[in-house]
Amino acid sequence: MSETPAAEAKPGTTCAVIDIWEVLGKRWSLLIIKNLRTKETIRFNELKRALSGISSTVLSERLLELEREGLVTKKIYPEVPPRVEYSLTAQAKELEVIIKELAHWVGRWKRPQSVAQTVTKKEEPSSTTAS
Repeated sequence: MSETPAAEAKPGTTCAVIDIWEVLGKRWSLLIIKNLRTKETIRFNELKRALSGISSTVLSERLLELEREGLVTKKIYPEVPPRVEYSLTAQAKELEVIIKELAHWVGRWKRPQSVAQTVTKKEEPSSTTAS
């Protein structure tokens, strides 16, 4: 089964890589995956504590998105209060190799912060306007 290369894709069709990148590229998504990788299963509040600064709402949204993409499984135990545990799927565990390669690429090619800021400032249009 062959896929149409992105450059040859028909107008109006989407690329699977772009679709998954829209989920993984959202703030917190990769950090959630990274933290889920450290344990076999993890509970919501434990994950929230590990991700300093994330709100419960955003964590819930990201977990749901990752679950819909088949990257995270959610197990609800019939207890009072309810116990919910999250874990990575085999599909998400395969991402580890890709994430490591991406980190290697970033380490190799990312400009130092001071250089990146200088270039950005040079590229910004002048803020002066005609009076």
